[in-house]
Amino acid sequence: MRSSTSASDQGPGRFLLRFALFGVLVGMVLLACVQWGPPAAPSEYVRATVAKHDRLRAIPSPKVVLVGGSNLAYGIDSERLERALCKPVANMGLTAVLGFRFIVNEVVDELHEGDVVIVALEHSNYRRPEKMDDALATVLDYRPASFAYLPWWQRPRMAASLGVLHLQSLRDHVVTTIQQGGRPPGYRKRVFNVQGDLVNQLQEPKERIAEPDPAEFDTLYVDKTFWPVADELVAKAAARGAHVLFTWTSQAARVHHQEESRRVDEALRAHGLAVLGQPTDYVYPDSLFFDSWYHLHTEGRELRTELLIEQLCAARPDLCCR
Repeated sequence: MRSSTSASDQGPGRFLLRFALFGVLVGMVLLACVQWGPPAAPSEYVRATVAKHDRLRAIPSPKVVLVGGSNLAYGIDSERLERALCKPVANMGLTAVLGFRFIVNEVVDELHEGDVVIVALEHSNYRRPEKMDDALATVLDYRPASFAYLPWWQRPRMAASLGVLHLQSLRDHVVTTIQQGGRPPGYRKRVFNVQGDLVNQLQEPKERIAEPDPAEFDTLYVDKTFWPVADELVAKAAARGAHVLFTWTSQAARVHHQEESRRVDEALRAHGLAVLGQPTDYVYPDSLFFDSWYHLHTEGRELRTELLIEQLCAARPDLCCR
């Protein structure tokens, strides 16, 4: 007796067709979520990437470009730095999870004659200079042009991550709206000044900081993949007449490992990179931090800025105001 379903209906061609149609449907849903749904990570903080890039492109050279993670967003007074160097400042620091490779790619093509690049990296960017965390997708959500800073083979994965994050955001938006009986509550306001410094937290009380994560603070080393990225930054900057100087992230005393930091300092200098000061110069009492062991509050921010200016002008007086 013949089956009601022919063999051809159950063949591999039929399966592949259904699979392709399903993939197209999922892709259309993800695209619709990206296009019309709520942001993947509704955040005034992440949205600042747009203003930071606009600033980087708008200000004239010679200029100062700060490269690193959130330690720079929270921990530098760029207005004070501008006055000391007589140059406009673009603070590109946002979050360490973007990775050293990505944040280098963000700035190298915008460097010109006389520019000064100051690099201050959190530990993870020495250990994993090339990252593909979902947090990177949230930055791309606010500024799709930043996809250009990724190698082409990484872009499909980030696009897929972005779609999934949008679906999750839509789900959370709907659930929160139902639970609250109306519009979901607003997200915490983050205010950046024109140079790219986060400033509204300077008037807020310090927050309780979580216990240090051993995965972040207990092991510090320079991975071999760090050096090609650093070399590329230095070489491309030099080709455009710009200078690159490495310095140190601010760090609370309770998470500082002096011997490991000393070895990183020695490795950077042995590689031929220009380094300002010592890691211990930028270790501050725990009481000077805001909500993270990297994020300085008002007093610490001013101390760090003054020290950076002092070391910069001592090492390169030609870059500072006369």
